Amino acid sequence: MGYARSRKFCCCIPVRFGTFIISTLFLFGGGVIAAVGWYGAAHKDQVHLTKNQEVSLVFTSVAYTLLTLASLFGFIGSIIRRRSFVSAYSTVLAWHLGVSIATGAYFIYTLFHKVGEHEINDCIKNNQDSNSALKAEECKMAFGLSRALVIATYVVIWLLQLWGCLIVSDYVGQLREEEALQYPPPAQMTASSQPMATTYNEYSFSKPENGFGGPSRRSNNV
Repeated sequence: MGYARSRKFCCCIPVRFGTFIISTLFLFGGGVIAAVGWYGAAHKDQVHLTKNQEVSLVFTSVAYTLLTLASLFGFIGSIIRRRSFVSAYSTVLAWHLGVSIATGAYFIYTLFHKVGEHEINDCIKNNQDSNSALKAEECKMAFGLSRALVIATYVVIWLLQLWGCLIVSDYVGQLREEEALQYPPPAQMTASSQPMATTYNEYSFSKPENGFGGPSRRSNNV
């Protein structure tokens, strides 16, 4: 039986260990994000969410909830080397990356359009006792900083998810190779389709000259 090559990333780290680390991070990190998202959606009046932000937050919470459940399968699959678990985790991870990019891009879009102006105006109204011009500038700076942090957070999460997709997918390929070596396909019986090789010459009496009444028999009777 052959040996499947252990695939690695970052030159020396096995993809199995990488899958274990990524599934652990997304299991706890995704759970925290999902919990915060559901809390914000349930208390939308306290966090001052607009309708568009609420819709985006609900979709994000659903996506991270599914990611948390799938990460549990990836975590277990990396420990017991179960390809079906890791393969399902790889599929959900790739799907979640696409959904996260779509919802995140929409949420960022809302921050740079009417929603952003609305938030700045609310900030100014809540602080009418101070210098209006100075407060407006502070609100714009604070909102601009929060937008930058949101964008940076999304980009970092997307890069980590993309990296995780590549590592987990590579580990699925390694498990597929290991299963192919452990359970090889049955050998095909090709010997039956070939003529049987013999170690003896043609039967002597089957030759015409050695048959009954052949030349050799006639010469002996003369």
